[in-house]
Amino acid sequence: MNEDQRNEIVRRRQGGASIRQIADDLGLARQTVREALDSWEADRDASPSALPSSPRRKSLLDAYDERIRQWLGRYPDITVTRLLEELRAQGFTGGYTILGDRVKQLRTRPTRDPVVRFETSAGAQAQMDFSSYDIDFTVEGRRRVHLFSYLLSYSRRQYLRFVESQDLPTTLREHIRAFEHLGGAAATCLYDNMKVVVLKHGDEGPLYNPKFLAFATHYGFMPRACRVRRPQTKGKIER
Repeated sequence: MNEDQRNEIVRRRQGGASIRQIADDLGLARQTVREALDSWEADRDASPSALPSSPRRKSLLDAYDERIRQWLGRYPDITVTRLLEELRAQGFTGGYTILGDRVKQLRTRPTRDPVVRFETSAGAQAQMDFSSYDIDFTVEGRRRVHLFSYLLSYSRRQYLRFVESQDLPTTLREHIRAFEHLGGAAATCLYDNMKVVVLKHGDEGPLYNPKFLAFATHYGFMPRACRVRRPQTKGKIER
């Protein structure tokens, strides 16, 4: 089988054609088509990229790599300028830029803890947020408006409405409209630290605005404030 036939088989397969259809269209045995696809998948698994790799150009720093690693190991926060002084004392004739690039490659950085994807059951959780936009209106000119968003975490159904303010009356009114639009309120709702919901964070956790808490009690849901500077807690609506 030549490469043109193999390419045609792969292209048709990626387009959704069945092995039987490909074989009939190209006048080939089904086993031939199947073997071509198996070979293609094996080649891709063995070599994810078909691009030829070019040899890395030699650098003045190659001879100093081990010394750079030793310095970074002993002094993790050493500056590029200080390291350049040390290397020049040992004969390095290069400049600051190439050393800075190499230090970025070699310096170890603390890794962030992975964020575990969290899903909820139907009706269990919603996420609410405001986002602000500066919009040019025909008559009034440029003015800032705010987009109220209430999103159901399970289904991703969402209520959106532009409003003029993020104050408490507006926030409560749009919650009610969201409940009417979506057919009810989720059991819990996540919020960032907006003042209409959370007055402050203390040693025992968030202190909720009593008026908002009374509203939540009336509609039978529990507000939950996200941890400060952790937007991924409310990642569905943040995205």
